[in-house]
Amino acid sequence: MFKSRPYQRDTQKTKFGKGLRKLLLIQFWDFKSYYLGAFLALIITHYIQSTLPFLAKKLADLVTIGHPPPVAIFFWSALGIIIFRTLSRLMFFYPARVMERDMRMDLMTRLEVAPPVRYKKYSAGQIFQFLVNDTEQLRALVGFALLQLGNVVVAMAILIPRLWDFHPSLLVAMTPIFISFVLFTIIVGKTRHYHRKTMDLQGELQNCIIESYQARKTIKTYQQEQAVLNLFSKVSYRELWNFYKAGVGISFSIPILPLGIGLSLVWGAHIIYTQSLGASALIVLSGFIFLFMEPLMFVAWVGVVFVSSWVSWKRLDEFVTSLDTVDPHEEKLRLMNQSLGDCDFEVEYWDSPLLIQVPKQKWTVFASKTGHGKSVVLFQLAEILMMRGEKMSLVSQSPYLYNDTLRNNIFMGRMISQVDEELATSFLKLMGLDYLTAGDDELLDLEVGENGKRLSGGQAKRVCLVRSLLSNADWFLWDDPFSSVDVIFEKKIIERLKQLPLLTGKTLVITTHRITTARAADRILLLEKSQGIVEQGDAYKLNSNQGEIYEHFQKQMVTNISLS
Repeated sequence: MFKSRPYQRDTQKTKFGKGLRKLLLIQFWDFKSYYLGAFLALIITHYIQSTLPFLAKKLADLVTIGHPPPVAIFFWSALGIIIFRTLSRLMFFYPARVMERDMRMDLMTRLEVAPPVRYKKYSAGQIFQFLVNDTEQLRALVGFALLQLGNVVVAMAILIPRLWDFHPSLLVAMTPIFISFVLFTIIVGKTRHYHRKTMDLQGELQNCIIESYQARKTIKTYQQEQAVLNLFSKVSYRELWNFYKAGVGISFSIPILPLGIGLSLVWGAHIIYTQSLGASALIVLSGFIFLFMEPLMFVAWVGVVFVSSWVSWKRLDEFVTSLDTVDPHEEKLRLMNQSLGDCDFEVEYWDSPLLIQVPKQKWTVFASKTGHGKSVVLFQLAEILMMRGEKMSLVSQSPYLYNDTLRNNIFMGRMISQVDEELATSFLKLMGLDYLTAGDDELLDLEVGENGKRLSGGQAKRVCLVRSLLSNADWFLWDDPFSSVDVIFEKKIIERLKQLPLLTGKTLVITTHRITTARAADRILLLEKSQGIVEQGDAYKLNSNQGEIYEHFQKQMVTNISLS
């Protein structure tokens, strides 16, 4: 009955951009058969339960006059309640899980296609909160809170008429229960500001942990960083303080619920006594108090879930709006490039426009002094290519590897064939990574650890170059790709890349400090912070013993020799 549905992102049916109310309506419509089944199961459950107080009264009367108590009816009632209550929960929980999966996938899809500038204001911890905690909170709203609301509606529709038929005065005695529920809901609703603050701070706290760990792992000082501890203590205290303030109102309001139950019990007992309804009527009263209490106690917590879910929805809505909103920087780049040809790119270079020509199906190298912005130019080229809808693969200076096998890091979860695996193995050999395991059969199954910590930085970068080569892109943008290998091995890699059929007809743009990399290029652009493009030309510029490009790399070679 509960089959897994494959995720397919439909931009017309996305879960976001509709408002929480419309989201819930769409959710109910998409899974209407499940929810109809759940409500039918709830009706049967509460109808069976509503007979139990009268069966208990009859049991007491029979015992009083010496008759043996009936057992079968209670057994079958209990079995029916178990079956239909379980069905009602399954039919609510399954659609909620599917919704949570779809929301996470929708967020991930938006993140994948959105330029990083759109979400740069969010920390890694905050984005994790959006993807995991906030979507989980909305799942709880649909799977738990709305189930319990349906539970209350059905319970009231069945229990109130049955108690009224037995004795209307006993229904009046239920008033304290309903008043306590309303008061609890109002008090809990006042805490939503603190819930929002707590959830925001949880993201900051998580990011503080991530950054502290990454810094210690990178720097490897293994000393007590007092500044880090102070920051963690400050954020942690603020998070706990807001969580405390959010819980104070709930803590004070929780006793209201048992108080209402107690008052209803006392009031009902007084009515039974004054109107001489008999001792067994007290069994009916206590039974109905329990039956009313069960859904109302859950609904009291529904108030907490609704507040938290409303906060989560607001956070997610703001995040999605950021992902879908064109940043001023993007708009500026788009306007600068809207009338240019496929090989022309206008970028911002130190607050000034700079026109760059990158010939297709050629190798282009950007060179400059350290800190003069060649990486910034490369990333802007990537943004422009995204705007133009080009197939592009970007490898930064410090790319990320997942805590998984080489195979999954290279193919990123897509379906692969035996030919794909053979090609990946050959590229790993090309990059000098075949010695990582004893044999080729185990190479793709090698676990690289979190962010590739079982590999050196250069090895991890070359794995990402293999990932890039197998991405089926038309443009390859590599930021200083061979900085971690010696010049002899670099020359071998470049010679092999030049012979790859896969790169035939592709465009490669590389940043570098090395003359060996520059010699392989069809075109070289030398950038200068104060002047833009100082000189551009082909590799023959390096062999002419004249010009700015030659002098740039000549100075580097002299400097490296003197340092060594």
